[in-house]
Amino acid sequence: MTFSSPAALPDAPPAEVLAELDAAARALDELTARAAELTLAMDEQTRQVRIELVEDGSRRRLSPTQLFRLLAGA
Repeated sequence: MTFSSPAALPDAPPAEVLAELDAAARALDELTARAAELTLAMDEQTRQVRIELVEDGSRRRLSPTQLFRLLAGA
């Protein structure tokens, strides 16, 4: 029996990954400053991720694509 060795992991994440994480952190800070609340949960019936944004007293459901856009600052 032979096993293949796992791919080597870099010592640090690529620069573009770090930049995306920084953009997401800034977007989350902006949401916090606006007193907005972002929640993620698993829908027990559909087994899909449920994403909701609560802001200014209204609740809005987001798709994963909308969440990524929000975190990218778009």
